[in-house]
Amino acid sequence: MRTPLTLVILSTLLSSCTSLQDRIPGTSELRQTGSLHLGQRVFDHDSADCIDEQPNMGFAYTASREDGDFGYEFGIERHSDRQTLGATGNTKVEGYELMGGIRREFPIDGTDIVPYAGLGLELFQYDRDNELAGQPEGKDYGVGAYLRVGATMMIDQHAFIGIDLRFIEEEWIDDDGYDVDGDVVSLVLGMSY
Repeated sequence: MRTPLTLVILSTLLSSCTSLQDRIPGTSELRQTGSLHLGQRVFDHDSADCIDEQPNMGFAYTASREDGDFGYEFGIERHSDRQTLGATGNTKVEGYELMGGIRREFPIDGTDIVPYAGLGLELFQYDRDNELAGQPEGKDYGVGAYLRVGATMMIDQHAFIGIDLRFIEEEWIDDDGYDVDGDVVSLVLGMSY
């Protein structure tokens, strides 16, 4: 059930991006990218009854113009892990994040390396399932903010690789749920068109 919903959300975001073209600053040709992010989600808290690191996978879309002040970025990410913990037994934590924000690229003259920074908001859902009772479990939803930095490098005319670091603050609106602030470090594989 979750996979079809994720695909519907992603296709809606990508199809709505055509209307963004007129709202992207600048007059030069539009540059769009699609990328796969493979990495690690690291939570800020450290506790014996928590899964502090999880594999993370996501997809991102960006649109910008070379002479524009900024562009836009949208993405969806998923992280999940199952571990046996002393306080909760066999525990599974799974999360989804839907994000959008602005992005600024800083090309380095004479190279194919493009550092960037981004800032935005995200919607998140986390689900925790414990084998043993007595610890928080169930779903938590909310809104968070992120700051990201990274760099990409073109490896041919349309393909690029890169590294991305995203800092996430998700409990500033509702601090009654899980403590899910943290960072995501990812290898980026993408195409520009």
